[in-house]
Amino acid sequence: MRHTRAIQRDRSKRLLGAPPDAQIAARLGELVQPAASAQQDQARALGLRDRLLSLSVILAIVLSLIWRQIGAGGSEAARLLEYEGLLWVGLMHVSQQAISLRLRVFPAVLFIAVVQAVLPVLQTRWAGRERPLPPALAWAHAQYTTVLAVDGSTLDALARKVGQLREASTRPLAGRMTALLDLCSLLPRQVWSTADALAHDQRFWVQIHAAVPAEALLLFDLGYTNFAEFARLTLAQVTWITRAKTNLSYQTVKYFQRTSRMLDALI
Repeated sequence: MRHTRAIQRDRSKRLLGAPPDAQIAARLGELVQPAASAQQDQARALGLRDRLLSLSVILAIVLSLIWRQIGAGGSEAARLLEYEGLLWVGLMHVSQQAISLRLRVFPAVLFIAVVQAVLPVLQTRWAGRERPLPPALAWAHAQYTTVLAVDGSTLDALARKVGQLREASTRPLAGRMTALLDLCSLLPRQVWSTADALAHDQRFWVQIHAAVPAEALLLFDLGYTNFAEFARLTLAQVTWITRAKTNLSYQTVKYFQRTSRMLDALI
């Protein structure tokens, strides 16, 4: 919760950001619009009719909310759409109420599908670059098929402005997300979420096992401590690194290296 409140304080003091330059806006459109078009059939299957605030337009609004730190109420987004346009969307007159209602009922599964479609494209583009990696990552990248880290975070508190939330006594948290990050490209490989804000990191082990390839190096923190899952990773030929809990009980069988900077042992 301290992290969530810090984000909210930062947003309250941040001025509206300038729109991205034409080259960045064009690149975002090149990445996102094909992925959005590919989800039209799924959108119709979910009962969404073709209308002015399509998936492509909603994605432009959401990306602009994040990029430019636009207030989430919808009024500023409506004003910018009418007088400036947002990313690949030209001038459009839409009311604040229409934007708020559309965002409220838009299925999150469509956003997730677009993200999952865009991530492999970004990863392929990164692989074609020749930017040098830090020495430690360069070594690990040469030793393993991929170098990954997994971590979770609680999402922001929801505003009590619509639907049943108006009657809530407190501001409920939006849920819990977990991301599998490629440490070399700094791009997510997978993103998972649940509406349960109290969900523990352990809940995502099934998805983690399915997403991590053999001979990979996986890093995670104390929230994932589970020796049965560690054994499964080892059997799947995944090397993993985590911190040891202060109350961890173990016996040392053999030391491989014991210096002022490294302790490598079989326990």
